Amino acid sequence: MTKAADGYVLKAKDLGTGTVRWSTQPWWPFDSVRGELPSPEVVTTGGKDYVALSISGTPGEDALTNSKPTVRIAIYPADSSGDALTPVRTVDIPAAEPNALPSAQGAQLVYFGDQQAVTAVDVISGKTTSYADDALKAPDSSACWGCGHGIRTAGITSRGPLVQGDKPYHFWVPGAWYGDSHVPPGAEAPGNLDMAKILGTVDDLVIAGWPAAGDETGPRVWAVHEASTGKVKASATCASEVGNPGGSNPQDIHPALSADHRYLVDGVLAFDLTTGKGHCSSGTADKKEAVFTAVDNDGTAYGHTVAANAGSTSPVSLSISTGTAAPLPSGTKVPTLILKDQAVYIGEDGDAYSVVVYPRR
Repeated sequence: MTKAADGYVLKAKDLGTGTVRWSTQPWWPFDSVRGELPSPEVVTTGGKDYVALSISGTPGEDALTNSKPTVRIAIYPADSSGDALTPVRTVDIPAAEPNALPSAQGAQLVYFGDQQAVTAVDVISGKTTSYADDALKAPDSSACWGCGHGIRTAGITSRGPLVQGDKPYHFWVPGAWYGDSHVPPGAEAPGNLDMAKILGTVDDLVIAGWPAAGDETGPRVWAVHEASTGKVKASATCASEVGNPGGSNPQDIHPALSADHRYLVDGVLAFDLTTGKGHCSSGTADKKEAVFTAVDNDGTAYGHTVAANAGSTSPVSLSISTGTAAPLPSGTKVPTLILKDQAVYIGEDGDAYSVVVYPRR
């Protein structure tokens, strides 16, 4: 994205050649956001990719007139071509916070208001659906005594909002499924002390941490659930208590899928969604913690070790099929993203980004 005199221009480049496939007309929808950078998100739905460009501002506000905070979303098909493209549609939704912007989740664009309210945007039709209050209630309040208080919306699935309850942290999709009906092997439904807590969503999947059977305060079982049904796709047990998949330093650690969507990594966790196998590299007295940030279609995950004293780290790989980790040569750069035919490396220097793409050999 580049800044022009009359707005921001979004450019889409071909990963294989680096040539510009398409670019937009300068876009600056509100006078109140002249200094703000729009946020792009890629949403895949109906077998097609769309780029949604969002910004929050106050349309029509001037020295004499107040205006309500609004998020405006401009939508472009990712397979477009040409210059000076205009959006195929724009969508306005009320803004709950000045800097909050929508994010892509599964086949929808999702905007979180307060902890409970959430709005889903269909990028094909532009239709918005908001969920709050009664639409978020647990399916069985008698089985979840704390679920009516302090709930929050953790995401959107193809069957509605994904809701996290208050302690003991049950979770559910209203009218569709309830977390306690899908306890992973080696775990148990949460009691009064511990939790089954949602820690991440990616694609149409939910990553949740469960108390291990017979030990609510020690080892944890991490599971990948289908967001639409709750079904457990894969699970892994961490021998030590792990409160976050990102490990001891979870900053900038996010779930990542292989290009064919068979493998999933999230920090210390690595899963084969076809066989149901999972591995946890949380570290022991003898082994360093390792976090993984990218995974290839052959089931090889790439990441780095985490030093106990927050010192230097070393690049490592993991075979998800065997659970065997191996050090990589010193100085190896771990890719940001592995696609079918390319590895992508994204570097950041202040407000500037660099993208380097290497074709598969």
